[in-house]
Amino acid sequence: MFFRNKKLNREKILGCGFEVDGENFIRREKFLDDFTLTISIDGRGSVTTKIFDADGEPYTLHLVEGASGSFVGAVKAEHERILKKISEQCFDEEIFHSAQATRLVEHIRENFLDEPEFLWEKFPNFAVFRRADNRKWYAVIMNVPKNKLGLDGTQELEILNVRVEPEDLDEIFDGEKYFRGWHMNKKSWMTVRLDDTLTDEEIFSWLAQSFRLAGR
Repeated sequence: MFFRNKKLNREKILGCGFEVDGENFIRREKFLDDFTLTISIDGRGSVTTKIFDADGEPYTLHLVEGASGSFVGAVKAEHERILKKISEQCFDEEIFHSAQATRLVEHIRENFLDEPEFLWEKFPNFAVFRRADNRKWYAVIMNVPKNKLGLDGTQELEILNVRVEPEDLDEIFDGEKYFRGWHMNKKSWMTVRLDDTLTDEEIFSWLAQSFRLAGR
């Protein structure tokens, strides 16, 4: 839970007491006197931990659901404290998950000078972009399960909603690359995937049109 929406910072990690071990970063530390915690972080930022007791045997009781007792509670609390500190000191916030979404945000910053607005506490990764002159939305980045768009699977997919001419959407809607606006007016908004199904150039073109339409 501490590493959700976090991205490993390779420079910071070496300043947090980690050592390079092949493709991974490893740190071992004593805690609760006789216990040793081994933390391993791979190149993608995936974190795994192991706890060993004074005899070098793996300790796993803290992983057992419903396990109780003051000592188990102390192990859990210390384990979580260390992981929380690592997430804060060695990782950066990563609001947008897909590489294409990150490129899109940079494109908006460079070409429209707009920053994302996060309007919903319940959906902290949903970002809105508005024109500066009339405050109308021209782009919305969201995360939805694939099956909500009629695709196979329940994995979350990052999507972009843009304004569109109704006749354009009627012509290109295919339920694979182009969708009627998710949670938007389905006649004047279009949803596209941000998983490189479309090229950046295609998405930037639709974005530019959406910006113009929002100026009406």
